[in-house]
Amino acid sequence: MDARRQSRVTDTTALQPPGQTHTATSGAPDNSRWWWIALAGLLLLGLAVIFALPGLVDPVPEATVPAQPPPPAGDTAALRDTAHQTLQAYLQLRARLDLDNAGAWGEPDWSEAAARASAADRYFAQRQFTAAVRDYQAALDHLQQLDASRSEILATALEAATRALSANNVDTAIAQFQAVLAIEPEHPAATRGLAQASSRRAVLEQMNRAQAAETNSDLEAARAAYRQATQLDTAYEPARTALQRVTGLINTRDFTATMTRALAALDAGQTGAAGKALAEAERLQPGNSAVRDARQRLRGMRAQAGLDSLRRQASGKVAAEDWQAATELYRKALSIDASAGFASEGLRRAEERSALHAQFDHYLETPARIYSAVPLANAGKLLAAASEAPPDEPRLAGKITALRELVTGASVPITITLNSDGVTSVVIHRVGRLGQFNSHQLELLPGDYTIVGNRPGYRDVRKAITLRPGMSPPPLVVRCEEEI
Repeated sequence: MDARRQSRVTDTTALQPPGQTHTATSGAPDNSRWWWIALAGLLLLGLAVIFALPGLVDPVPEATVPAQPPPPAGDTAALRDTAHQTLQAYLQLRARLDLDNAGAWGEPDWSEAAARASAADRYFAQRQFTAAVRDYQAALDHLQQLDASRSEILATALEAATRALSANNVDTAIAQFQAVLAIEPEHPAATRGLAQASSRRAVLEQMNRAQAAETNSDLEAARAAYRQATQLDTAYEPARTALQRVTGLINTRDFTATMTRALAALDAGQTGAAGKALAEAERLQPGNSAVRDARQRLRGMRAQAGLDSLRRQASGKVAAEDWQAATELYRKALSIDASAGFASEGLRRAEERSALHAQFDHYLETPARIYSAVPLANAGKLLAAASEAPPDEPRLAGKITALRELVTGASVPITITLNSDGVTSVVIHRVGRLGQFNSHQLELLPGDYTIVGNRPGYRDVRKAITLRPGMSPPPLVVRCEEEI
């Protein structure tokens, strides 16, 4: 576009009907012509009534005056009409552009059009209609060119504003964005750009503050200033990039310190402290391979610590001959590490010892079991298989001794005496038939016995006797005395 449109001069000249003076913005009226103005006053008033008033009531469609060849030089009336029509077209277009605030964005065409129209007015007042037509047409051409160049002017101003904002030339950016908004008041890009330009000084102040803090290695202060800059202008890329970079530096610094603390704790065997530090490191950099490797090491340490603890607990249970509890502890150890040799070997021994103690307890908890032939034989086999208890198993030794005493006692017969009447037949269940007698003495192993006497015509007699090792039972009378 013509370079002259880069300037912005506000025109305050209002166009007048032909015969009235147009004063240029940059100059004063020519004093030598004041007498012309006085003489032309009546003429201007008449022309305004005759020509200007009808055109204002019934205006010609704007910007539609066709370029016509000028009338013959001697045709004064035709030249006057052409000048009037051109003036009407100019006034209508100027009025519309004035509503669009063209005075704020249409320089230099706006002022040049006004100047040419003012000159045309003077020529018209002097009845120099050919010159008046020429300058009215030139004024109209300037406004038509201005109207046609509106989009180009807007684009040029927007480009200049954007370029100035990128260079942090705040004043120029604000002026150019305001120029765009003068053409199109709700232009989105210009509205955003003006807001950015208005806050740019504050943004740059925060950027300078952040850079100074970063130079002094105060990363937290730098991050706070960069964040403030991004809040002032969310679209300012340098602030966003710097904030991301400083945030990354802080993250790396904190992560390195946290990992150093975690590894030191691992080396010292402080699994609790190591776990907390690694959790913080994972929060700082999720998925970091160093954290993953350290966690693997921590799991191994915790597993080993768990195994060591279970080994100690199981050893205590073994020493106390609490084989059931030891069995459970060895199983927990194997759930942590199936290849733990102490646990697999310990579990085998604990299960064996637990089963052996259960067999002894089977008899010792209910000694009466042993006073039967089959249980007594089985108890004997158990004692033979168990042999002697190891020195470090006194509980087992005590059970072996107790069962041996039970077996020994159950194997020693006890002498009992039975008295009858010689006519009652006596039978001892699980022993045999004794027949009829007055008195009979026999030996029975400890146990529970049932003795039955029967006699024809009499009710049977049933006696129960319990024999235990070391007993000397009194004589037992068995005879049928109640007739049926």
